[in-house]
Amino acid sequence: DIKFKSKTASFKISLSFICEPDQVFFSLFLQPIVEFMRISYWLRSLLVVALLFLQSSLMAGKVDTLSLYSPAMKKDMKFIVVQPVTKAPEKGFPVLYLLHGMGGSYNLWITKVPELQAAADRYNCLIVCPDGGRTTLYFNNPLDSSYRFESHFIRELIPYIDKKYPTAKDRRFRAVAGLSMGGFGALFMASHYPELFAAAGSMSGALMVDPIAKSIIARAGDKSVDTSCCQINWDKLKEFNAGDTTLKETIALTLECGTDDYLLMANRSANRRLTEMKIAHDYTERPGRHNWEYWQNAIDYQLLFFRKRWDKFSQQDQ
Repeated sequence: DIKFKSKTASFKISLSFICEPDQVFFSLFLQPIVEFMRISYWLRSLLVVALLFLQSSLMAGKVDTLSLYSPAMKKDMKFIVVQPVTKAPEKGFPVLYLLHGMGGSYNLWITKVPELQAAADRYNCLIVCPDGGRTTLYFNNPLDSSYRFESHFIRELIPYIDKKYPTAKDRRFRAVAGLSMGGFGALFMASHYPELFAAAGSMSGALMVDPIAKSIIARAGDKSVDTSCCQINWDKLKEFNAGDTTLKETIALTLECGTDDYLLMANRSANRRLTEMKIAHDYTERPGRHNWEYWQNAIDYQLLFFRKRWDKFSQQDQ
């Protein structure tokens, strides 16, 4: 018998066993302690995991889903803004306008690549994802008033972002990039509005879209319309980026495509054209297809390209 006493109660436990006394001691005293320590270990592990998750959540960029009425599009236009959690630099955050592909919408990038929140912090920039419509190709259709994304983007969205957020207003700290249709849109915007963008990037870009442009414009019923207004202005890119370091204003270009992408030939053709025109640019091919697995990886390379350029300009300003 083992007796236990306290100020409030006393009781006795009768034990019948055939074992050694040290085994009894372990069962009664040490084993509960070991079990408690084991449970405590798992509790501590869970606490560490929870704290790490909380830290990563706190360090991830803030995501705003906004809507802006567009007189150009004659409707409300939604867009996403990913803002770093850090305090804005004195001159404001650099901004990347990130365009989706055909059939997509404003929230596709952040849905497919939620890591954009961490990327905004890592590269210390604002990331804006507009809604380019399913098949707009990001230009103004001269015959269809419902296709005026170009005007919305240039005249409405960019001024709104610069007014509402702590952005760097200098063109040197503004870039545009996109995937597939958005890759075309990025080069289109940079080539038609070099006064607004100092860098542009294309991921798996649909860069030879004249037949598509004609088909979109033809919806208005005039197949003879000139589509030159809806193409990349290669001559303007050469004017702003001929590899001449003495130019005061240039447009840095980066293009990339997966080696198993069905748009690979179009991208190689664009690379060849840029090279023949002596337009300075980066061109990369990596294993991959026309899918989100490739673009999830590609966006980091694009942001690194832009960040290095922004850092260069920041150093020049010091």
